[in-house]
Amino acid sequence: MMHTVRKLAREVHRRSVWQVLASYVVVSWCVLEVVQVLSNAIGLPWWTSGMAVVLLLIGLPITVATTVVQGGIPWLRIVDAEDPNDLVGLTPDQVLVIPEAHPMHGVGLFTWRNAILGGVMAAALLVTSVVAYLAMWAFGIGPVGSLIAQGIIEPRDRIILAVFDNRTDDASLGRAATETLELDLAQSGVITLFAPTPANNPLDPMGMRSQGSLTREAALALASQIGVKAVVEGEVARAGAGYRVSVGIVLADGTSVARYRGRASDGAELGPTIEALSGRIREKFGESIRTIRAARELASEAQR
Repeated sequence: MMHTVRKLAREVHRRSVWQVLASYVVVSWCVLEVVQVLSNAIGLPWWTSGMAVVLLLIGLPITVATTVVQGGIPWLRIVDAEDPNDLVGLTPDQVLVIPEAHPMHGVGLFTWRNAILGGVMAAALLVTSVVAYLAMWAFGIGPVGSLIAQGIIEPRDRIILAVFDNRTDDASLGRAATETLELDLAQSGVITLFAPTPANNPLDPMGMRSQGSLTREAALALASQIGVKAVVEGEVARAGAGYRVSVGIVLADGTSVARYRGRASDGAELGPTIEALSGRIREKFGESIRTIRAARELASEAQR
């Protein structure tokens, strides 16, 4: 058994699999860095980095397999000897099949030509997906189209924020989640949060309800009454030791046009999770990802 392991180690080393693997890791890191820089510079979709990681992971075993096949497959030897003493007097070329002598060398599925072509196709798929997504968002096409591009709302239209539906045993969690979402939505440059007051809320003349304290039903009723086109509402619930969070956009007539979900492993991650979902909401309304990130960077610098 140990002899077989040593033989495999020699085969792997001889075929430079480790070198190829190290090179692939370095190239992958460079690709992800470029994607991150472009995401910050021009505002690529939120899923771009994740898609790049998936494509790189798919390419890893293909690259390793190509390296092995093109260098010769382990254990295929001209002389099949298990005992090291049987190898005495034989040259390396007699013991191991050299690349050019292997029947699969240069042909078949696992060739460097195919591997490089696959990498080019993966890059083209990523670029095409990003361009198609941004075009559909900008022109209001399909489910990813922004509400402004679709003509459902106008820039700077008012929206109402309903209080989170709290399905946990912590009574304060719903209010905290609502305040986190409210602070992030207030940074938007394309929508305006409507703040109910006794003067502008015909359903609450005593001023007992304020922004972020309206239930979903009350927010929709108020929206219909005063002509606000959309309501943002959310839900937080227990999911094991963590939380399951969802945020959605509902038109005044009750039609749900978008809903985004996330998970937080604990209370510390709840805030960042809600902010991420808020970014999706702002993007759906019509705010570019680049603008959202820039606004958050300014807000972060102002808090320092």
